Amino acid sequence: MKALNKFICCAAALASAVVTGCAVTGQAAPPDLMPRRLAEIRNAIALAPSANAGRPTIALALGGGGLRGFAHVGALRALEEAGIKPDIVVGTSAGSVVGAAYASGMTPGQIKTAALEVKVSSLLDFTFSSGGIIRGNKLADWVSSMTGQVPIEQFPIRFAAVATDLESGQPVLIDRGAAGRAIQASSAVPGVNVPVAYNNGHLIDGGITSLVPVRFARAMGADIVIAIDIYCQSPRNNGLSMPTVLGRVMQTQSCLVAAAEMAEADILIATTASAPGMSARDSQERAIQAGYEAARAALKSWRPGERSAGIN
Repeated sequence: MKALNKFICCAAALASAVVTGCAVTGQAAPPDLMPRRLAEIRNAIALAPSANAGRPTIALALGGGGLRGFAHVGALRALEEAGIKPDIVVGTSAGSVVGAAYASGMTPGQIKTAALEVKVSSLLDFTFSSGGIIRGNKLADWVSSMTGQVPIEQFPIRFAAVATDLESGQPVLIDRGAAGRAIQASSAVPGVNVPVAYNNGHLIDGGITSLVPVRFARAMGADIVIAIDIYCQSPRNNGLSMPTVLGRVMQTQSCLVAAAEMAEADILIATTASAPGMSARDSQERAIQAGYEAARAALKSWRPGERSAGIN
């Protein structure tokens, strides 16, 4: 598995260097993939009546970070133990995977079981394309199966996934249609995954523009936003190889862009988890525990009416 991870990293670096200027060859646009921009969401919510008269609307904003996403499972467990039941769940990339499962009705325990049982290699469908080396259909099929083939708009908890519109460079929200296809778009890492087509263009990883989707959670009507960052406080990889340097640069740039948005959360749970070796069961268990402990610490330190400075 380590060899596979190294191959993917090297291929990503190579792809990033050669695809510039190449035509993107993706898949046919799914008819139900209808992303909306932040302003559209705000306008729609402004016209809608409040669904939680007399109490605040709580949203979870689950951030991206690849296999570090196991930490989200532990954080969800801590939130449930504290009696926190969200009305809205918004996820980016890895956060969209866990968020879709949770919003579909799965418990943190059930999500943990599903995540630990699946082999990462089984979700990789390699392809020869100028747009990427992984198509993403297997991930989409797994997510749709895990969530019972139920469309997003029928989930018991209101859910949305965040992606990036490749043509405009703007973050967009997907809150209807097949969950698997929404997560495929939200998790389409540039240079690695083939961009996902929709009627007006192509979608790529939401972490490019909204690593931890606090603003979309707020736009959807949240009074209190609990954000979970699994990426920016995680250790940088050491070394000067091309994939390592590119990875460190991407992490630095992504977190600089995301800092202002994360600061708008009412509670920010920042976990630390190292991606290398995350395919091993013990590493996954440690990431889950790290998310649990970070969430408990953040909730213990938070006072209603205050915004967290980022507790880890």
